[in-house]
Amino acid sequence: MDAHAAQFALVGHDLAALGVSEMIEQAIAALPVDTIQEMPWLHASSMIQPPTNRWFSGLAFGSPSPVFPTPYSYIQTDQGFVFGLPHVTSSRHTISGPASADIDVNVGAYGYRIAAHDLASVTIEFQNEIGRVLGRAVLAEGVPYVSYTAEIAHDVTLSEAFSMEYESCATAHVEGSHYGLVTTGAFSARSIRLQAGQYVSLIAFPQFTGESPAQIEREVLRIARHATFPVLRTEVTAQVLSDEVVTSIRYVARENGPVAVVRLPHHEVREPLDNLGTYATVSGTAPLVSAKVLTWRTPRVEPRVHLDLTRVAEDRRATLAAAAVQDIGEVPRAPEDTYFGGKALFRDANLLDLATQLSVPGADAFGQGLEERFLEWFKAAADSHAPRTFFYDDVWSGVVGREASFGTDLFNDHHFHWGYFLHVAAVLGERNPQLLEQVRESVDALAFDIATPVPDTEFPMLRVFDVYKGHSWASGTAPFDEGNNQESSSEAVNAWNALGAWGKLTGRTWLYELSVWLLSLEACSARTYWTNFDQSDPVRTSYRHSVIPLVWGAKHDYATWFSGEQSAMLGMAVLPMAPVADYLGGDSDRIMQNLEEIVGFFGDYDQVFGDYLLMYRALAGTDAAEQAWHLAQDIPAERIDDGNSLTYVLAWIAEHLV
Repeated sequence: MDAHAAQFALVGHDLAALGVSEMIEQAIAALPVDTIQEMPWLHASSMIQPPTNRWFSGLAFGSPSPVFPTPYSYIQTDQGFVFGLPHVTSSRHTISGPASADIDVNVGAYGYRIAAHDLASVTIEFQNEIGRVLGRAVLAEGVPYVSYTAEIAHDVTLSEAFSMEYESCATAHVEGSHYGLVTTGAFSARSIRLQAGQYVSLIAFPQFTGESPAQIEREVLRIARHATFPVLRTEVTAQVLSDEVVTSIRYVARENGPVAVVRLPHHEVREPLDNLGTYATVSGTAPLVSAKVLTWRTPRVEPRVHLDLTRVAEDRRATLAAAAVQDIGEVPRAPEDTYFGGKALFRDANLLDLATQLSVPGADAFGQGLEERFLEWFKAAADSHAPRTFFYDDVWSGVVGREASFGTDLFNDHHFHWGYFLHVAAVLGERNPQLLEQVRESVDALAFDIATPVPDTEFPMLRVFDVYKGHSWASGTAPFDEGNNQESSSEAVNAWNALGAWGKLTGRTWLYELSVWLLSLEACSARTYWTNFDQSDPVRTSYRHSVIPLVWGAKHDYATWFSGEQSAMLGMAVLPMAPVADYLGGDSDRIMQNLEEIVGFFGDYDQVFGDYLLMYRALAGTDAAEQAWHLAQDIPAERIDDGNSLTYVLAWIAEHLV
């Protein structure tokens, strides 16, 4: 079977005709080629690129880890797979739904590999002892059944006995969960004999709405009918309108049959949908609906990389100018790794923008120095091993920095890191068109590494973005029992915001609209799952915090990767407070609730990320912003993050006081 190409359409743009693939080739040609990290054993067809940063990446690299397509969990075994419905519980610090080992499915395999994947599904091939394909399983996000189709005749055995409780649907009850089985093969309790082309679909049933046995039977059979049309693949369409973006996932099923899909909290729909039951998921209580095409609308968020000081009062402008004079007089920092190096440039780009608006003496000289520091990252010769260097890794199919902090050589956090560089490129390129021409292709390589919108290139399509979940994943290989994860939703938002500014600067409407779509979805999910989640949802009954710092496939956790400081729990969800960060506002009470848990009744901002928390406070209304303005002027210098400056803190707050 040929690996099917991921299907993606950006309405209004023919990406092939626009020459996007050629732009990608030019971007790669602008970088040296190298690799610095050996890849773990890759369980994937040679026809596809290494699938990093996916919800299913745990299957692809090294020893397979559980994955969570929603609503069920899937564990790869040597002989087949284990299928189950996670039992979601909450505690003071965690909402958890670990992988369930309820049903062990043995297809007689000796190996497996990922044969194909697209933006919302993955196809897994199972091989016998001589490497011949036995059959294929398709896991599609949101679909509550996994379908396995035979390539050659063989038997499938199950760890649990299923009984033909209902016409055409066998069922089993395991540890309080209700499962179903439909097949075109020969079924007998614990085994199924499949001929070539025949399938078996295993269903994780939801909580039913019916109370009587007859009502439950009708609901079981309705869902079972959907599972008799196995999902083959998905196709995604994005549309950018004047005040919203529209996302559609089309689930392509056998014989164009119906599909059952779980609708998550951020999937806001206007038309009524056919409700088939509900699931408790770590993302919230979610209905199961009948929808061949899952379409939802999200408020549009516009990219923005400049603060606007034109309406700031003169006395405050004077305070800002004094802070800018001091900040640009400091010795510039130039870390060698891509994360802190990018943050240092980001800090100085924002500072330069403000110093220019305020006509601060020395701004031009500061800008020239910043341009030189920025260009150093893109001047490496083909054989260079200089620390501030980007190169194209032709093993992993992506861009890496020579000093690869936080595992970027394993493709962790690329959108976090590259977002800072894209922001700086947009600010400096607008200021100096000659610089833009010097770095265009190299910066494009960063952009396409995380946001390639076409198939069959040297980068995977939309590497880090999970369309169904509406947000990105940060781990490249996801070697965890909880699936993939993302901590700093706000740095993901920063990446798409900067991508939009880069697209606008380079005159590519398609890239701008692509970024608006990504930005709008990520911002919505950031609020829905990180900072403004529904505290009344039953799945969060025992959770005792108003923010969730770390979102996994199988849990939402009050923790960060690097710090136990309480201020980091919120700080990592708001930094770097780019000009686009107004998306975090809109609910003053929730902002103050989120802050109160961190800074207490007396408002103690003298702690890690206290600068960003003060900026976040400014979104809670005029009075809160006025207090933040005064508190910020007394914040200790050591509390200003290395990606921030006192000038920017004050300017952000001042902009929200007009």
